Amino acid sequence: MSAAPTLTDAEIHEIDELLALVPEPYETLDAVILDGYLCGVLVQPVQLPPEQWLPPIFGTEGIPEVGPKWSQKQHDRLVQLIQRRYDELLHGILEDGWFDPLVPLVEDEDGQVLTGKDAFEGIGYWVAGFEWALANFPQLEEAALSGVPDLLDSLWRHLPDQDDTQKAMTKALDEEHPLKNMDEAIEALVFDVVDLAGIGIAERHKVQQVVRDQPKTGRNDPCPCGSGKKYKNCHGAN
Repeated sequence: MSAAPTLTDAEIHEIDELLALVPEPYETLDAVILDGYLCGVLVQPVQLPPEQWLPPIFGTEGIPEVGPKWSQKQHDRLVQLIQRRYDELLHGILEDGWFDPLVPLVEDEDGQVLTGKDAFEGIGYWVAGFEWALANFPQLEEAALSGVPDLLDSLWRHLPDQDDTQKAMTKALDEEHPLKNMDEAIEALVFDVVDLAGIGIAERHKVQQVVRDQPKTGRNDPCPCGSGKKYKNCHGAN
């Protein structure tokens, strides 16, 4: 797989701007949540074509209609940039075992960047996008593949809205595997996604070995139909 061209900061900003320009009633993701969503698509045990994973980016309304407030040029440009980011993430996961997630730095009211666990709020936005992918495409969870539940719990620990069961799991993870800083948290997130992709993509490529009842007939062997001709001059002629 050849390396996908890396999106520039300006192009990522352009994605965010174009998503914000999509008119109502469409409720699009932003660039950060989109990034997590694309990774949630990539780890599935089935390969999803763009026509399946593009609509949820625009909320529950599906692909926006082209009109005075949303031009074909804008739509084509947005889809092109999203596809490039998809390809970039796919290459990083498969070839490098690493990708740089779009995780924002969160600031307090005074404009100071938060530190410690408070800084992980930015990761929560990214993971919310990953969760949106699994909400639309539940195949990964439904496949009941070994290792998947633990890896997902490791991601869900960053979600802001958790039920009692998830809160207990997050508490246990924070005690057993504490994340000391933002770099460590991002590294854990990336490795979790790469591991999930390895499980999901391996499941995609599983094929059942075809077992033949009889040895394959060679082209110069007698045709099994009993004609006395060579297979290549009889039933093998086609």
